[in-house]
Amino acid sequence: MTAVIDDAIDDYEHKTFWRQMAEAVARTRAEPEVWADYLTETAVFDNAADDGLRPEETPRDLTPEGFDADRPR
Repeated sequence: MTAVIDDAIDDYEHKTFWRQMAEAVARTRAEPEVWADYLTETAVFDNAADDGLRPEETPRDLTPEGFDADRPR
């Protein structure tokens, strides 16, 4: 029974984190100047791996479901 409750709490915390993340990104994107500043600040990490690969595009849909595909249950 404890494992079921622990799993439910973990799932709730996971979904809450990604919901809050999506809300924060949406607020940032809503202000073009702020979004441009964010992109400028994070551009330094685009080539951090120095593996020659092009950076992936930022997902538009930051929902918990979008990040759960590889999450073990």
